[in-house]
Amino acid sequence: MYTDPNSDPKVWEQYFKSIIRLHYKPANCCDMPDAQNGDFGIECYTLSGHVFQCYLPEQASDVEKLVKAQRRKINSDILKFTTKYKDDLELLFGDTKISRWVLATPYNKSSKLSQYCTQKSLRVRALNLPYVSDDFQILIQTDDDYIIERTILRRTNYQLNLDIDDATTERAVSFIKDNISFLDKLNLKLPKISPLENEQEEYKQFIIQKYLDYQNLMDELKRNWVDIYEIIYKCIQQRETNLVGLSMLGSSSAHPGEKMQKQIEALKQNIEREIPTLKESDLEKINWGVISDWLIRCPLNF
Repeated sequence: MYTDPNSDPKVWEQYFKSIIRLHYKPANCCDMPDAQNGDFGIECYTLSGHVFQCYLPEQASDVEKLVKAQRRKINSDILKFTTKYKDDLELLFGDTKISRWVLATPYNKSSKLSQYCTQKSLRVRALNLPYVSDDFQILIQTDDDYIIERTILRRTNYQLNLDIDDATTERAVSFIKDNISFLDKLNLKLPKISPLENEQEEYKQFIIQKYLDYQNLMDELKRNWVDIYEIIYKCIQQRETNLVGLSMLGSSSAHPGEKMQKQIEALKQNIEREIPTLKESDLEKINWGVISDWLIRCPLNF
């Protein structure tokens, strides 16, 4: 089981190499092991003439610093590509002409960096290297350029690394005070759980904490894992639609709570099938969050 691809330079390298293998197919990809005499300054290349160098910057929040770091990386590795390992690369590539040199990085935030790549590409072309094509171009690519491959890998190989703090009791109490009308439907259901008012308040706090944890998790997915978010959201919507539809069938004798439990069990199975690398703790947050959400919003008298 793998962690977030952005967590470590080696993990990022293996992650992007997996993307390349999926995209170009293994028969067209050549990895560059570095155990003996190094890797000649490249991570891998394809028989179609694309060279890849993986790079995970130390930080990405300061765009100016990020671009400077990426420019330094390009400058250093293009020097290896054109000068330091010229003889080795000529033997390596043979008749293959390299048309694209790609910096594979998680972030591409500046058009100025694209300008730098273009000007650097023109200087490389002017060197007339035997393994460089006339239309040689340096590119910045992220996993956004490989959406299909990224989705496959993040579903099956790379575990979501969601570091989200649980909602506190104080946060739940504050939410309850600020959202009185929003909780009207929930208040009608609480006496069915317990006739005691103090226990009703405890259950309400518990439900709200689960609801807030769920909202925080879904917000994190929407910001940073939008493909995973969309899959989970569709699964939830499907189960909610089924719950409403079944509750409209007058012939059914099942209690509304039993119907909801069955839909939650089906939801868990659906998400586990679609996203097998989702951590069990996060899956539990989703299940409890959906239960809380339904209790808060659903007009059914559970």
